Amino acid sequence: MLFLLILLSFGCNTPVEEGEPLLQLRYEEDYTPTYYEVIEMYKLLAKHYAIAELQEYGLTDSGKPLHLFVIDKDKAFNPESSRSSNKQIVLINNGIHPGEPCGIDGSLKYADDLLRNKDGLHDVLDNTVICIIPIYNVGGSLYRSHFHRTNQPGPYEAGYRGNYKNLDLNRDFVKMDTENAKSFASLTRFWNPDVFLDTHTTNGSDHQYCITLIPAQHNSMQSDLGKFFNEKMVPALYVKMKKTPYELIPYPTYSNTNPESGISNYVQTPRYSTGYTQLFNSLSFMTENHCYKPYPDRVKSVNYFITALVEYAHENGDIIRKTRALANEKIKKQEVFALSYELDTSKYASIEFKGYERGEFPSLLTGEMVTDYDHDKPFTRVIPFYNDFEALVTIEKPYYYVLPQAWSEVVERMKINGVEMHRLAKDTSLTVNAYYIENLAPSQGRSNGHFFHDQFSTRTENQVIKYYQGDYFIPTDQECNQFIVNQLEPLGMDSYFRWNFFDNCLENREWFSPNRVLETKMLKYMDDHSELRDMLDQAIKANPELAENRVAQMYFIYQNVWHNKWVNRYPVTRIESEIYLPFD
Repeated sequence: MLFLLILLSFGCNTPVEEGEPLLQLRYEEDYTPTYYEVIEMYKLLAKHYAIAELQEYGLTDSGKPLHLFVIDKDKAFNPESSRSSNKQIVLINNGIHPGEPCGIDGSLKYADDLLRNKDGLHDVLDNTVICIIPIYNVGGSLYRSHFHRTNQPGPYEAGYRGNYKNLDLNRDFVKMDTENAKSFASLTRFWNPDVFLDTHTTNGSDHQYCITLIPAQHNSMQSDLGKFFNEKMVPALYVKMKKTPYELIPYPTYSNTNPESGISNYVQTPRYSTGYTQLFNSLSFMTENHCYKPYPDRVKSVNYFITALVEYAHENGDIIRKTRALANEKIKKQEVFALSYELDTSKYASIEFKGYERGEFPSLLTGEMVTDYDHDKPFTRVIPFYNDFEALVTIEKPYYYVLPQAWSEVVERMKINGVEMHRLAKDTSLTVNAYYIENLAPSQGRSNGHFFHDQFSTRTENQVIKYYQGDYFIPTDQECNQFIVNQLEPLGMDSYFRWNFFDNCLENREWFSPNRVLETKMLKYMDDHSELRDMLDQAIKANPELAENRVAQMYFIYQNVWHNKWVNRYPVTRIESEIYLPFD
């Protein structure tokens, strides 16, 4: 019996031998697999390897499920077991824009290589669980064409940017107009990844790099987490990638046509995957492969980055988990939150940038001269990289936010994101701090299915408002405080007010008719309330034309007496200090 136990123990620690590839990927042929081929490949891996499982998390707008491929050495395949085993969780999202499929192929290659223990990759599984979303935008992936992303030199055929609802999923994470986003939120709140990666491809400026990186903006993160992220994790990934054939550079934004003058990071708001996951203290990244580079190189470069990212998580698991845990605790107690930011141009790092000079070339269509990048004239220069932001607007959190049950779409989104809410047990009148929306400028056009409110101001007013049994009270001592504050404060950069979820509050359902019946009522009211008569007299003195305008005087009285206080009053109110409330 003793011999058998020793033998079993020895067998458990025997290194896994490197196996042969199971998948036949064809990215070298400028081919990316279809949605059905991708899912079948992950099914094949899950069937072949006991430490892999393909799961489903809700539906997408196409009616097909959102899949998650989990690699877990312990074969538990759930986050609770992973956390109890002191393992960190890395989540990789692919195919949000299916015309940018490098990550789809790169993740398939990584999963195949990891499971067969290529180059000893199996070691990372000692303390790391890998989760891969094969294709997030299922509907867009099903709509393939040779003419999507036509500026890319491959793959030959790819999916469509919009989803089955023709929305851009990388503008929908927090507003959740799609089933995709709701399923993603449920998945990420359940798994609560320590590290998150979203894979993309970009065009715009041209340079010598095949892959660029957008890390979450560190100043917009919880301070301890942001410091670790910016000073330790991100630099280490650049070092790791420097050792591969594909050096990494910060992302020159799409509109940056002169990157040699400098590159700046930006604060990713919660509409984006990295901005959304950052609200829950995930260490979030977005890769942007350079679309003008050959497709095989784009796949290989993102595969190298995935390898480097997981390797870093494996090597630094303890500090990642401890720093996140500390951030979660501090967020619960944090009093002041930033709602918007501005770039600090006085701070920058000097980085090496490998670009191309520009030249004049005759158009093949018309013969006219066109300015473009000259690939025969590469250069290497030192340029500024701006990566520091200052808070522009800040707010102190209240003790409670009050969310009336009538605004059910917002209630639904709070629930999906795991926000703790208490329901009022009986009708109650309360003194609250209410916002009024003012100076709202009309939206200039549609934005991903909405008319986004970009320019407006607010004022506050203490009021006694009656709330009803079942209305929601949201305490602000939660790990998800960043989500709560950013979404419920109207001035939050991607607040639910900005995305039109509360637009009904801007409309007036009452008005007056300037008839003699109302005029008589107004005169009697002023006889009983001399202060109103004084106000009208002062208004006439300031504006003599008002003296001869009966309707204008009636409007003045209406505005100051009968005007509906609901109009322009933002429905979510604040209770600033602790108070006893009857909850269910």
